[in-house]
Amino acid sequence: MPQTHRFKPLPLSSMTHAPELPKVQRLAQPHDAALSLLTDLHHSACVVAHQQDGLDQTMHLMMRAGVRMVFVSGVHGELIGMVTAEDIQGERPVLRASSQLVPHRELTVADVMVPVTQWDTVDLAAVRTARLGDIAETMHEHGLRYLLVTQQKQGKTMLRGMFSARRLEMAMNTTIEPDLHSRSFAELEMVLAH
Repeated sequence: MPQTHRFKPLPLSSMTHAPELPKVQRLAQPHDAALSLLTDLHHSACVVAHQQDGLDQTMHLMMRAGVRMVFVSGVHGELIGMVTAEDIQGERPVLRASSQLVPHRELTVADVMVPVTQWDTVDLAAVRTARLGDIAETMHEHGLRYLLVTQQKQGKTMLRGMFSARRLEMAMNTTIEPDLHSRSFAELEMVLAH
């Protein structure tokens, strides 16, 4: 007869008063391992909006989920972009609405998202040996609020995780400002190339 393992229930206790919620903020130093603040998508749920969702609907989704960035899926559920609260509440929708001559309320997430083809990513192999200061400097130099981390698996590029400038700023008690000189030069270079 095969041996079976018997499981047993754990003891429960009744609450006499409301427990306190845990404090999410974590303190970190620039020399700490980068992996310590990586949002690993293997262990965290992704918040996803559909490309045809309205901007107000997407902001409501972000507020309910407690996030400031969501990924965007296409018609068949494929990953096609990402959009931040700043993208939705900033000048991008106003410019898009005026250039397309459509009312703001008719804009969709697809109109203001950053498509996958414009993402700047870093490979997980580089992150494994990096420090938080390296991540902060990368985000500063490239003017990023989110740094997406990819991983090569079985010949495919997988989205593995991300770093949030806001989370790094809170943990390290610092500010990650974009390097306006290199960003302006890069934008000028793109204009001159076209």
